Amino acid sequence: MTVKSLRDEDKLPLSKVVKLVHKKMDDILRVVDALNLGRTEVKPDGVYRTFNDGNMIRVATGDFRKKRIPSKRIKLF
Repeated sequence: MTVKSLRDEDKLPLSKVVKLVHKKMDDILRVVDALNLGRTEVKPDGVYRTFNDGNMIRVATGDFRKKRIPSKRIKLF
């Protein structure tokens, strides 16, 4: 199903959208691996980039632990 207008975008099934996103992501990862740009991984002590040959380089340091939000209230105004 192709979306032709903004009114039609809600008619697209969610499962189809998820499959298309996964397909595009696989294409992107294949290109990144072919160019040996490295995959980015966030760990608690920093951000690392891992290349095809196994080399790992720290891109950024810091505290990247998962944070919990005690309340999910959003104030718009």
